[in-house]
Amino acid sequence: MNKGLGWLWLVLMLSFPLHADPSLVLSGGKGDSAERYGLGVGWQYDWRSFAGGRLDVGLDVDGSRWQLGSDNLTQLSVVPSLVYEGSQRGLKPLAYAGVGPAWINRSRLGSRELSSRLQFNSRAGLGVAMGRHSLALEAWHLSNGGLKKPNDGLTSYGLSYRYRFD
Repeated sequence: MNKGLGWLWLVLMLSFPLHADPSLVLSGGKGDSAERYGLGVGWQYDWRSFAGGRLDVGLDVDGSRWQLGSDNLTQLSVVPSLVYEGSQRGLKPLAYAGVGPAWINRSRLGSRELSSRLQFNSRAGLGVAMGRHSLALEAWHLSNGGLKKPNDGLTSYGLSYRYRFD
């Protein structure tokens, strides 16, 4: 990526919270014999109408703790995403997907070798939203994207709860 695009991405990500609705996110999951617990803040910006609902642009900044037996690692992520929410009253369908950079404090968890502290966090979820609350089943994947070998990665499947302050 050239420096100009990198700076543009950074400015857009830092200014995003000024124009979007904030939220608090709690998440957790299991996978690859590990458990993951996460806490973060997010912002969602109304983008456009789409398929009888709303398509928003989101940004999550979060931290996760991965635990495998007595071994653990900490992950910090910045993940832009697309979020679809239905427009009907009551329970609305919800879907989201995103990928962004992540930093981990160690490059190994148990026997899983991640090879570098720079990682990419991809996530996707399906759930329901009602008012300011949403609950989703989600999948997370943490990987260095093939930048360095070995690249065992970590994947978890679990739940995410979000409270929007809009």
